[in-house]
Amino acid sequence: MGMHMRKLLVKDLHPGMVTAEDIFSIDGQLILPKKIILTQNGIEKLEAFAIYSVRIEDEEVAPPQTSFFDTPSYSERIKSNPDFINFKKSFEDHVESLQTGLNQIVESNSGFDAENLLSQTLVLIGEGQASSINMMDMLLNMRDYDDSTYAHSINSAIICNIFAGWLNLSKDERILATSCGLFHDVGKLKVPETILKKPGALTKTEFEAIKRHPLDGYNLLDQYNLPEEVKNAALMHHEKCDGSGYPYGFTADKISFFSKMVTIVDIYDAMTSNRCYRNPLCPYSVIESFEQDGFQKYDPELYLEFLRHIGTSFIGERILLNNGLEGEVVFVNPSYLSRPTIKCCNKFLDLAANQNIKITSII
Repeated sequence: MGMHMRKLLVKDLHPGMVTAEDIFSIDGQLILPKKIILTQNGIEKLEAFAIYSVRIEDEEVAPPQTSFFDTPSYSERIKSNPDFINFKKSFEDHVESLQTGLNQIVESNSGFDAENLLSQTLVLIGEGQASSINMMDMLLNMRDYDDSTYAHSINSAIICNIFAGWLNLSKDERILATSCGLFHDVGKLKVPETILKKPGALTKTEFEAIKRHPLDGYNLLDQYNLPEEVKNAALMHHEKCDGSGYPYGFTADKISFFSKMVTIVDIYDAMTSNRCYRNPLCPYSVIESFEQDGFQKYDPELYLEFLRHIGTSFIGERILLNNGLEGEVVFVNPSYLSRPTIKCCNKFLDLAANQNIKITSII
């Protein structure tokens, strides 16, 4: 006997209904799989993605209270997905290509094929966009990857491309943003590995060596016919709008638009990545860090748009709280993006009103 289904507006859905088919966002990312029992949180996730209508099965079931935590976590499902496995392999191959390509910059007697490296990166991005999984989620689930300048450069290029899309930039501007992210940290190739990989605190001399990498990066890229925006991103990605950055202490009016983008992406990727001196931070911890000094140090329009998309992307996901309990993100507070409302133990918990409780990881 075949399955009977009907099409309903999202506003007419209620918990207990069963999805009859996979539900995708407008850009083809999987939001909810078929055969899943809808909860109120799942319905809110559909609303958050502006889904208008869905197909559901005729038969309803009572949503079991434990179903959310009896199923594999989102992270477990991503890591077992063939799309993720293929993307990770392509990513690792590209890290090797980028390592070879960027090392040619440092060797003054070698050429540097920036166009080819950018082209390979855009192919990787295209592969990620064709996947059923959100690309930011895939990057977040590769945080055990080697803490290298090369992996960070590819991460930054991908996130800059996504960020440019959030900002509705043109196709050419998205490619330019991708290039800025890909080459922004090339100056680090001139910093000794012993300093980059040092697990403890840096000495003053070591930190001065680190602080030279933006200027080194600019000088390396300036030998080649690259857009000024790409060179400036290498030079300015540690500058802050309040003048507290380096190497020149530029204020907002002197920092280029794409450099301001790369600054935000660089910090987000660095903080959510594995480091020799600490484990990856939860995205909500990174959002909190931005909230604490964001308006002074970063372009407000850029950083608010970036954080808004990061925060809302985890609606419906399972999280771990610092009190040891698990919950699900059900609502994001636009005024307090690091502290969403959580469904925990069949109760709703507003983290904005419970400052002693925070999200420690997405699971």
